[in-house]
Amino acid sequence: MRINIRTKGSVKMSDNVKEHITKQVMELDKLFNESEHINVNVLCAEKGGKNSTEITIVLKQVILRAECKGDTLYAAINQAVDKIEQQLIRYKKKVNAFIKKREGISEYFQEKLEEKDQLEEKQETVRVKKVDLTLMSVDEAITQMELLDHKFYLFKNEENNNVAVVYKRDNGGYGLLESLE
Repeated sequence: MRINIRTKGSVKMSDNVKEHITKQVMELDKLFNESEHINVNVLCAEKGGKNSTEITIVLKQVILRAECKGDTLYAAINQAVDKIEQQLIRYKKKVNAFIKKREGISEYFQEKLEEKDQLEEKQETVRVKKVDLTLMSVDEAITQMELLDHKFYLFKNEENNNVAVVYKRDNGGYGLLESLE
């Protein structure tokens, strides 16, 4: 496992913090096959007066990402590693259930996670909602999202006729996700 540690803003990276990050992230190594070379990107920053840690792991079929804020950098690191670990366990369960016979994601995970499997709660879809996709501009979609007081809004972009989602970003502003077709 290769760990890339970066800082942003006024965060100073001491050797103790680097060792803590390395120790915590290396605990995730047990969730991957030994034959795979995994790159882990860790970004430590200060956001809104709090310490923030973002961990990103890019695999062939999935991107795992966790961003946590804490009063201390150590707390933010620990929370982000815990989130990534839970994501890995959740994806392993999904992979084992739905893609056992396919190559790809399943190769990234080891078979033995009995302790962690017992702790994981079963996630299920609790509500299904069907929507009519309305042709509108991005600005109209943002306005509609704000009027509904939602965090996201699904629509059909009038510029290119693609299905799109506008959403509120945690750090302010809006984001746009568009389908390729």
